[in-house]
Formats: sequence, C-alpha cells, structure tokens
Amino acid sequence: MLSPFKIVAELISFGLQAAFIYGLALIVAIGFIAYAISQHPPTPKKEWNPKQEKVEYIKKVYPKERIEEVKECIRPSGCRILEDGTIEY
Repeated sequence: MLSPFKIVAELISFGLQAAFIYGLALIVAIGFIAYAISQHPPTPKKEWNPKQEKVEYIKKVYPKERIEEVKECIRPSGCRILEDGTIEY
C-alpha cells in the first residue's frame, strides 16, 4: 500500500524531473536561436542621402531632356519664386 509520505515523495520526484527536462528544453531552444542569429549574415548599411534620392526620383519622373541640374535652395530666408515659375537661387 502507498502511504501519504510516499505519494508526496513521488510527486516531488516527478516535479524535479519535469523541471529538469523543461530546463534542458529551454537551454536547447535558446542555444538554437543564438546559433541561428550568429549564422545570419549582417545586412549592409546604406547611408541615406536625401539629395541623391531626389535626383533619382526626378530622373524617373521627368524625361531626360528636361533635366539640367537639380538645385536646392540653401538660403535661410528662402528662395524667391518669380511669376514665370522660375526660382531665383
């Protein structure tokens, strides 16, 4: 016959075994994730250049003969837009 003390000892033993297996599974999962991350090649960093992106966009949108030079207003007060649509830099 099983005594209450033996049942408690069996439960404690089962709990320790389950915790050990759970801990091993957790260590294996973390190791696999770390290995997968370490094997992944790093992505190259591309420096963001807003002026270059603007030039590329304008070249795509407008025909080649209309593009002379992309100018940018650098005056703190702003550039003046004349009545005929041209910009005074």
